Amino acid sequence: MNGYLSRLGGAVLVVGALLGCAVQVGLALTHSDRPTADPTVVALGWADIAVGLLILLALPVVVGRVATGSHLLGVIGFAGLAMGVLAFDVILGFQRAVDSPYMVTHYVVDVSQRPPLGMRVVLLVGGFAKIIGGIVFGIAAFRSHAVSRVAAGLILAASVIFASGLIPHMPELVDVISGVMLLVGFAVCGFELLGFWASSHPENAAGQLSAAARTG
Repeated sequence: MNGYLSRLGGAVLVVGALLGCAVQVGLALTHSDRPTADPTVVALGWADIAVGLLILLALPVVVGRVATGSHLLGVIGFAGLAMGVLAFDVILGFQRAVDSPYMVTHYVVDVSQRPPLGMRVVLLVGGFAKIIGGIVFGIAAFRSHAVSRVAAGLILAASVIFASGLIPHMPELVDVISGVMLLVGFAVCGFELLGFWASSHPENAAGQLSAAARTG
C-alpha cells in the first residue's frame, strides 16, 4: 500500500476516532435519546455524521493491512463495522441533526416517545452487524499481526460489551463505554498507520504487506 495513502488514512482515522469519543461523551450528557431541537444535540448530530464519514473513509486502509493475513475475516469484519458505523453515526446522527428538530418545531411531538419503527429496524440491523463485525474483525486483527494486540483487543472487547447491552435492564452507560472503546481501538490503528504505535509483530506485518505487493 502506498505509504502516503497509509499515513493519510491513519490521520483521518485518528481525527475521526478522537472526535467520536468527544461526541459519545457529549451525547451521554444530553437528552439525545428523545426528539429535541436542542442546539447542542443538533450540533452533536452533525458532528456524529462527520465522525461516521471519516471512519468509513479511513477504515478500508486498516482492513487492507488486516486482510493480508486474514482476508475473509477481514472483509466480513469490515462489512459489519461499516454497517454499524453507517447506522449509529451517519443515519442516527442525521436523525438527531435534521429529522428530530424538524418534527419538534413543525409538529406536535411527544418528547417521551420511542424512535419510529423504521429507525428501530435500522438500529437493530446495524447493532447486530456492529457486534458481529467487531468480533470478526478483532479476531482477524489478532490472526494477521498487522495491528497491535491493544487495538485488536479493544475492538473485540468493545463489541462484546456492546452485545451485553442487549441484556434487559443493562444501563445505557454500557453503550457509551463500548463506543468509546471501539473508537480508541480505531485511534490506535490510526497511530500505527502514522508510525507512532508499533504493531504486535511489525516484522510479520511488513512481510505480509511485501508479499501482497509482489502478488498484486
